[in-house]
Amino acid sequence: MALPVRLPPSILGGDPFNQFRFLYRKELLWKLFDEDYCYSVMQAYYQAGGRAYDLSFEVNSRLFRRLLEETGERLLGFGNPSWEQGVFFNGKYIQYSRDRIMKTLVERLFPRPLAKQVEEKLSVEDVLVFGYDRNAQSLSDEEIASIHLDQWAFIRRLSVFKDCQYIFLGGSDADWLVSLGRVDILVDMARITRQLGFIPMVLCQYASHIIPIIEASPADVEGYAVPLNRDWSWMDKESCVEVVKSLKKPVVAFMPFASGGLKKDIRGALDWLYGEAGVESILFGTAVAEHARSTLITAQQAREAADAHSEGKN
Repeated sequence: MALPVRLPPSILGGDPFNQFRFLYRKELLWKLFDEDYCYSVMQAYYQAGGRAYDLSFEVNSRLFRRLLEETGERLLGFGNPSWEQGVFFNGKYIQYSRDRIMKTLVERLFPRPLAKQVEEKLSVEDVLVFGYDRNAQSLSDEEIASIHLDQWAFIRRLSVFKDCQYIFLGGSDADWLVSLGRVDILVDMARITRQLGFIPMVLCQYASHIIPIIEASPADVEGYAVPLNRDWSWMDKESCVEVVKSLKKPVVAFMPFASGGLKKDIRGALDWLYGEAGVESILFGTAVAEHARSTLITAQQAREAADAHSEGKN
């Protein structure tokens, strides 16, 4: 299919359509593992005009294929291989060495102000992303050099996304690899992704720290997905916005409403993202059909308003 000139204003996906659906509606846990229920949310988004979906696992891809077949529509798929994308250390996915990786970054590879922020604040407040065992053994240079990409495992993982056009590479793997000085692995991943006919983008948590390094490398990536909203980002919002504005590539903001107050002013949160931060699209998750519809419509309106304002200034 011919790809649109620019990314759509919104992409439906995130945790509810991956392995953590229960995070959004714990009181409806039984429904949120019902494929038909999840499909109904995807349908609601489609019926409101949505055409872009973020997918991570076989179940998501199966539902996406069902939507493609039932609608006959041109839909955009953003495959997210997550931590099962084939990067290994000591025979295991590097996800299982998070404690040692974080200890290494904080102890000797992060700039000192960043290391202090992670050690004293982020590892406590955002333990799922930055938590680590302070008693863990730091990686040696030889161990860092032994981290590698199993290309066949990577190719098998990407085969799940045969109906997608884009691949969100990296996640925490990207943050760790680049921070450990192994951006070469990300370069290889982007090359293989393009060879397989996909368009590579990098999804990361440490945006302000690693994106400048990736941009200075030979990594042939089309754009980025970063955690950003009007209230916060990692490592800090101002640094993330500065990096986003410096790029000539599209940026997708995920966790766009992650602060509680933002959900009371969705339009304001989106006006800031498109107008002030300059993102191209948002990636949002919901377990409620009406939220999928209303967020899509509001995102379209907010980006159109930001576009009109930008054209007026020029």
